[in-house]
Amino acid sequence: MSLHWSRLLERLLLLVAVLACYPALASKPYADIHVHFNWDQKEIISADEVVKKLRAGNAEFVVVAGTPSELALELAEAGGDFIIPLFSPYTHVLGREDWYRNEVTLKMAEAGLKSGQYQGIGEVHFMSGFRPRFSNQIFLDLLDLADQYDVPVLIHIDSGDASRFINLCTEYLDMKIMFAHAGGNLLPRHIKEVIAACPNVAIELSARDPWRYGGLTDEDNVLLEGWREVIIEHADRFIIGTDPVWRVTRTQAWDMSDDGWDYYEQILDWFNLWIDTLPNDVQQKIRLENAKQLFNRQP
Repeated sequence: MSLHWSRLLERLLLLVAVLACYPALASKPYADIHVHFNWDQKEIISADEVVKKLRAGNAEFVVVAGTPSELALELAEAGGDFIIPLFSPYTHVLGREDWYRNEVTLKMAEAGLKSGQYQGIGEVHFMSGFRPRFSNQIFLDLLDLADQYDVPVLIHIDSGDASRFINLCTEYLDMKIMFAHAGGNLLPRHIKEVIAACPNVAIELSARDPWRYGGLTDEDNVLLEGWREVIIEHADRFIIGTDPVWRVTRTQAWDMSDDGWDYYEQILDWFNLWIDTLPNDVQQKIRLENAKQLFNRQP
């Protein structure tokens, strides 16, 4: 058996074993505000197959970013109006490495927002110790475009506390900002600081699942007390996203295609487990209503 087929068989057996441990998808409508359709995902799953997964999960609408950026448009073409494309500044396969030095990024962003093809900007990543900085002019110009076209921006910041993000969001209090992954490793007390400082920020909970950042639930998939408290107290500030990307279960090598979509159902089931334990009005807000307001999807 070739190495390729051996790896494929291993992936299929692992997927069957993992999914067998999880309940069937819940039927309650939801908005998934953080998915990707990237070049290394397209190698193993088509846009049509992704759309089938989203519809099977009963997604009312889905927000997608692509690398390259136009792959978000490809998913929208396959899925129709329930797919909301974001403009990703990663406009080519290795765009994450140079977008902040490339003026073409701004030209493409403005053209895409002006035409209505894209309805937001993101995901934009900032990692401690790496470029770019928040002071990068291309990033600031992207924020100006988001302000001009009144669209949300999805920002990913890895940091040990909330101060860096708060310094940014307080400068743009009129802009719709989504705080990706609730700050990654941040704690409920940090999120309370963001909520208090920046009323324009939606806290999104993608990748806070047990397989990636973690820290949201215990081993029985029950919300930890601090998270339960802040989510109920500020129910109008939280949104959910699955972010089914590379190494959800940490079984991949770096040179393999991104198999994150294989685990979409698993991630969504985890959300449903703990969301179902919340009061009904809180469930409705974080599943769907907050996202509808953020993306102007109200009837």
